[in-house]
Amino acid sequence: MRVGVNYPWLDYGWDFGLGPPRWRGDRTAPRWLDVIDEHLDRLRAIGVTVVRWFILADGLTYGTDAAAPRRDEAVPGGWRFDPPALDQDVVDAFDELLRRFARTASAGAAPMQLIPVLVDFHFCGPALRPVEDDDGWVKRGRADAIRDAEKRSRFLTAALDPLLAVSARYPDVIYAWELINEPDWVTDGWHPNPFARPPIPERAMRDFLDDGVTRIHAAGFASTIGYASIDTLRRSNVQASIDQFHYYPDGRSLLASHSLDAPVSRIIGEFATSTDDIWPDLAVTSQDVGHRLALVARRGYPLALPWSFLAVDRHTAWTERVESDIRTFTQGV
Repeated sequence: MRVGVNYPWLDYGWDFGLGPPRWRGDRTAPRWLDVIDEHLDRLRAIGVTVVRWFILADGLTYGTDAAAPRRDEAVPGGWRFDPPALDQDVVDAFDELLRRFARTASAGAAPMQLIPVLVDFHFCGPALRPVEDDDGWVKRGRADAIRDAEKRSRFLTAALDPLLAVSARYPDVIYAWELINEPDWVTDGWHPNPFARPPIPERAMRDFLDDGVTRIHAAGFASTIGYASIDTLRRSNVQASIDQFHYYPDGRSLLASHSLDAPVSRIIGEFATSTDDIWPDLAVTSQDVGHRLALVARRGYPLALPWSFLAVDRHTAWTERVESDIRTFTQGV
């Protein structure tokens, strides 16, 4: 089994496209450029071969100033958003990221691979102005890009297609293209308490996923969707080329991959490095990443990606022990 990692960002929402001037100061390039080579070397040394990274995330840098979401209390959610063209600095930053991954190739060894994630579910959440007295920067508030059929097509043409074109220059670097992280949280009927208000209609989300998957396949790449739940994966009925779900057990056992009747490869896109997320299939004293990887491998999954290398949340506890566990699993040392 291969081991990946959720990077999943250095600056959430503005790894691609510079953030608000008050945040970035005098910087003219993303902060990850300063550390990515060191990070990739470090991850490769412990046996990580796939990295998952959020590109547009909550949309902060996609639609700024006049193109930012704007208030309109007459529409659902109180915000309108007209998907603009992707800024060239976003495209250039993504190209540079792929170039850095391509450089990890060595004699007889393939480069480390990337799972780019187009948007996070927060893209569709309630809008938030993060900078006081500056209406040109809005986090979230972009549900129109998925809810509205015409805007949905325009969004995929304006944002996904250029990134797929860049990806075509580095085909060996892309493990799979992911459309959205955990759409369950914003889709009507996919979660008991959807984050979006109002939630995205199920039909609209399916249409977004179907259209995106079609474009990814046409560009020659594998597709995937980062479902928060295996139940949603089953319900969505979207034909991605790699099934993905996230395993935060909540008392539920991890089913064997072959028992899920999957016509395609199925991966664990996220699982916690924190030992506070108790896996019922493991003893209380065996809740470390090493035992979790061994169980996932026994259950027949070809790839698992722990959460996370750089995020700060209750599921993350990235330590030297975690790196040692991954190295032991991948290299037997």
